[in-house]
Amino acid sequence: MPEESKIACTFKELKWSDLQDWAGGKATAKGIKYQEEGRVREIKYTSAGSLVARVEGTIEYFTEVSLENGKLSSICTCPVGHDCKHGVAAVLEYLDLIEQGEDVPVVTEEDILIKRSRRGFAGAGASETYEAGASSQIFREYLEKLEKPELIEILATFAKKDNMLGRYLKDRQNLASENPEGVIGSIYSEMDELWRELKSSDFWTYEGEEMPDFSEVQVRLESLLDSGHPDELLDIGKELMDRYEEIEEYDEGDIGTQISGCMDVVFRALSQSSLPAHEKMLYALELELKDDYSILNEPALCHTQKEWMLFAEALKIRLQKAEKEKEIDILYESSWERDYVVDRLIDALRKAGHSEEIIPISELEAERTGNYTRLIRELLDSGQKKKAEEWIYRGIKKLREYDPGTAYELLQTLIEINEIEENWPFVAALEAENFFRFPQLSNYIRMQKAAKKIGKWKEIREAALQYVRNGKLPVNQPEIAEELSILPGILPKTGLLEASSLEKIKPPVFDLLIQIAIQENDADEVVHWYEELKKSKGEAEKSRRSILEEEIANAVKDKYPEVSIEIWKNIAEDLISKTKVSSYEVASIYLRKIKETLEPIGKKEEWEAYLRQVREANRFKKKLLEILDRLGKTQIISK
Repeated sequence: MPEESKIACTFKELKWSDLQDWAGGKATAKGIKYQEEGRVREIKYTSAGSLVARVEGTIEYFTEVSLENGKLSSICTCPVGHDCKHGVAAVLEYLDLIEQGEDVPVVTEEDILIKRSRRGFAGAGASETYEAGASSQIFREYLEKLEKPELIEILATFAKKDNMLGRYLKDRQNLASENPEGVIGSIYSEMDELWRELKSSDFWTYEGEEMPDFSEVQVRLESLLDSGHPDELLDIGKELMDRYEEIEEYDEGDIGTQISGCMDVVFRALSQSSLPAHEKMLYALELELKDDYSILNEPALCHTQKEWMLFAEALKIRLQKAEKEKEIDILYESSWERDYVVDRLIDALRKAGHSEEIIPISELEAERTGNYTRLIRELLDSGQKKKAEEWIYRGIKKLREYDPGTAYELLQTLIEINEIEENWPFVAALEAENFFRFPQLSNYIRMQKAAKKIGKWKEIREAALQYVRNGKLPVNQPEIAEELSILPGILPKTGLLEASSLEKIKPPVFDLLIQIAIQENDADEVVHWYEELKKSKGEAEKSRRSILEEEIANAVKDKYPEVSIEIWKNIAEDLISKTKVSSYEVASIYLRKIKETLEPIGKKEEWEAYLRQVREANRFKKKLLEILDRLGKTQIISK
């Protein structure tokens, strides 16, 4: 066996738990399967010590895995983008090669493997375009020197080897000799077949990787466009987005990537189409409104101020029509589509040189749909801070009962304004009111940060904990009014304090008390409130307990290992009972935590006895037993 490199030695130290902690149980399971199936087609290592690999999925993906200070991280061209199954497969393939004594080559910075892995998720089509574009001029110069028979021979020969080129040339031939309807009809038929195949696919299994391939459809769209039929592509584009809208919530990104490639061709066709400029923009808008998962790239359309104004006028008409067809009531509905269209209208007005219309429109929309955020942003951008603050107060009071999320955004804007002015007492008062309005950990932390700025954290913390423990507010609720402070004598009034806006809690709020104790590294308090929570018999308390238990276990494992082990056992055994391979993989994470907690404190025998107990209780679950076998191996490969 050749002498091991420093890189190999570093990766050889990896444990199975390192993979699971890095990528998670599900991705680890899929990565193991990928490596076993031989999907890692190429792997090299860099001079910096990372691995780069080409891994076969729906298409080929390129990944780079780094190991620094014992921590794994990766980037990938797949839809997940990082710390994924492709990275896991690459690590396992590398370790397998090292264990077999095989050499792994070094990659250079110019190697396509490293270039693609660092390009990020862009889909296969984008990668190919990038490489082809870099050499297109060289190819053109070469081809221009050839005689016609030579060119024909090259194309004919390559068309036999490449199905996509063959399909492209066949469509070009048909389009040159007949009307485009025949080619368009066959494209629709091919799309119908792909959608039928797609709807029969299982999105939730490993086999979901074998998804329908839209690359031929994309090539056929290219041939239609290159043959001078851009207008005909526009209806196809609408059809593609309508169909994708039906399945997009189940797609993990693979199909969206392919549809995005097809739509890039459609958008190129849009720019070449016979539609007037403002109608091109309207077409693009219709597709954007269907794009809930942002698969579309922005079309490259350049317009004059006059064209932007025509687009703006068309949007105004659309909005007026929508008002007549459906009355929008702020108490019940704020249309996302309407907000999007108004945003586009404002953008169009700005580009058309009619910025004076923006704030009046934003004011009307704030009252109509509750979108105060847009208005306040425009006011602040135009330097009208005082007016912006007036609208913030107006918006918070009107929205906090019906749209607390937007009211919270407005509050944060008010806080940011006062932070810029370093009005820390007022910021602390706003943050304190927000905590008593919505008692949760994130608000507790924000309140703490502001209170420390004015040296009042001890008093404010005590009031907050008293509220969470026994429900007692620092001021009497009947007396609460806008002119009062939430903590009289400590914090100033804000003008936003209303009794009806404060959270009605059922003390003690166990989950928050536990979270605060974890945040403050107080293991004793964590265990105290956890034990109190376990005594509660309500369904809500049981749900909170199940959500918090993993966090509790991690927080107290050093001081109260027995508490952590009990939690991990319950979680692992519950997962094993689901009789799914993916659940077994996740369960192994918790079993490994038990192992790594017991062994260092001299309780290896207790761990081994428990593992035997788990194996015996599940002796007929073959896949689980294979996973449990890995638990016996700390290292992925033997040293």
